[in-house]
Amino acid sequence: MVGLILLIIGGTIYHERQKYAVQTQQTQQKMKQLQQQLQATKLELAIQKAKSHEAGIDDRTINHLSAKEQQFVQQLLYDNSFSGTILIVRRNHVLFQGGRGYANFATKQLNSPQTTYQIASIQKSLTAALLMKQVQAGNIDLATPLSRYYPQIKEADQITLKMMVDMRSGLTELSAPEKELSDQARIQYALDHLVVKDIGQHNYSPVNYLLLAGILEQVTHKSYRELVGNQLIIPFKLTSFNFMPNETTGQQATAYGYQQDGYGTPVSEPSYVYMRELGTGNMYATTSSLFRTEQAIIQGKVFKKSLLKTLRSSTTGEYTGGVYNYKDYFTSHGVESGFESSLQMSQDGRSGIVLLSNQYKANPSIGLLTNQLYKQLITLNR
Repeated sequence: MVGLILLIIGGTIYHERQKYAVQTQQTQQKMKQLQQQLQATKLELAIQKAKSHEAGIDDRTINHLSAKEQQFVQQLLYDNSFSGTILIVRRNHVLFQGGRGYANFATKQLNSPQTTYQIASIQKSLTAALLMKQVQAGNIDLATPLSRYYPQIKEADQITLKMMVDMRSGLTELSAPEKELSDQARIQYALDHLVVKDIGQHNYSPVNYLLLAGILEQVTHKSYRELVGNQLIIPFKLTSFNFMPNETTGQQATAYGYQQDGYGTPVSEPSYVYMRELGTGNMYATTSSLFRTEQAIIQGKVFKKSLLKTLRSSTTGEYTGGVYNYKDYFTSHGVESGFESSLQMSQDGRSGIVLLSNQYKANPSIGLLTNQLYKQLITLNR
């Protein structure tokens, strides 16, 4: 009898253990399914965020173009042998972000959304924005004559800061240094090699923005690099956006001379070349970080939006405040040491095209390609 009882008890315990094991396994499977569902939900949310807001586009290849739009874009870039990265944003939705061609032809590294390029003269719009931040603070007045800051310049009392911002100062630098110089030494070099003529007439001359960078340093007692870092890079959490030399490991595009259906010789850029472009073209960026910066400026996140009309006072395509400003959009363009950059953005900052290239081709300029893309994908789809 005792043996029978023990056998029954043992069987019951065994059955309960098996039942518990099955329940445990089922519970673990349900937990695994829930975790998978959670991960899928997080991924879907990330995708939706990337589709709807530019802050999620730094490292994604995105293509939401229609078949017709995609054919147009591919054909245009193919016909013009474009090598670089393309970003297309329409009404805050990222339609396309991707690369074409090689960032490094020798290693066959492809251009991608993560690839960084020297942005050249587009940087002038950033310098103008920093200047307006000081105008907002009451530290600078655009009507102030240049003589207040650099009285040694001939006829500086007839040149206002606004004239410099709009490239109407008549200032021209006769030569550029061929050695590395500190900010102050670079500015002094410009002061020693300046001529002034035709004050009030448009003459695109980078020395205007070099001296504006110097004025910013005088007023704030901070370096231009510090100002960009503290007022643009850090507040907007910009990644892959900084000063030359380009040190974003594995992301840098190598610039090449243009060659029909291929890549020419890599373009060498000595450090003194980009160092002399203080305030005018010594920064690099990805397409998305550049878009976000320009968007922040135009939407009033750097200085008050009400001051934008003061900075960009013309709306008929003249150069003003570091861009070519029109009623409905603005454009900016740069070329430096084999790199070419171009952007066109709506005046509300919600739509735009950015092309950054590592192969400069003079004809046609990628500025023309940007304009064609903008007309087809933005203007015709309002």
